[in-house]
Amino acid sequence: MELLSLEIDRKNNISYYNIINVLTNLQHKGMTAVIDTQNDSYDKIIYSIDKIDDRDECTDEISSKINNIIKDYMIEEAYKYFEKSYFYFEDSESALIKQNIAEEINNDIKTSLIFKSKIHEYLQDNNTININGFVKFRLKFIKAYAQQIVEKCIDSYLIKKEYSNFINILKYFSEEDSELKESINIIFKDGKLQIYDESMKKISLISNVEFSQELEPSEIIYDESIINSIITISPKKIIMHLTRNYENMDEVSRNTVDIINKLFIDRIKFCTDCNDCKK
Repeated sequence: MELLSLEIDRKNNISYYNIINVLTNLQHKGMTAVIDTQNDSYDKIIYSIDKIDDRDECTDEISSKINNIIKDYMIEEAYKYFEKSYFYFEDSESALIKQNIAEEINNDIKTSLIFKSKIHEYLQDNNTININGFVKFRLKFIKAYAQQIVEKCIDSYLIKKEYSNFINILKYFSEEDSELKESINIIFKDGKLQIYDESMKKISLISNVEFSQELEPSEIIYDESIINSIITISPKKIIMHLTRNYENMDEVSRNTVDIINKLFIDRIKFCTDCNDCKK
């Protein structure tokens, strides 16, 4: 019994044949697909099922395949917009941003639900669907949404790049200073991060104006005095007593801990069971 048919505008390229392969590679054993190539402008895939009871399940499988194809189309549209509007990125940067774009689109549950709803809505009244026409007339928002995804991924990339540059500058300052103390302890206490020496005596925080001017990142909120103090002290070992309190930290403290972890990765030791950790 014929279930439904898909029409795909014919193109002589690898992408097109991959689409045909996806649409005809069926998982449900009670469904078959036959390709009709008699039309000059498009190919038709005719799906048939053995049992009427399999109708909904088979339709869901076809809808999922169409959903994936539409996402691939949206990725292509996003790439076109990116290459046209942001051609000045280096090849390595472009590759990374494109990877982020594809991941963002493929992992976007919201668009998947929208596509699935639109497909099911259409198939309730039609047993033939032209995929290209469906995308063009029923999903007009795709191009605009693809552009939004590109902008979002570029913003995210630039923030991460700025953060990486920021860490590198911090490393430069920390490596320039000689090591003054054997170890320090970092504890989250009274709602903020605090530094103690090896004898667990609280260290007064340093606010270094020179560091502040050199290291101020526009998008990163962190505890400047903590970072400046650690760079100035430049200890051989940093003991972090934060495991039990990390979830209760505010954004500033979390960002500061993240910077410390990246900046002093070879000097950090995590403590979880001392009296200070248990407080």
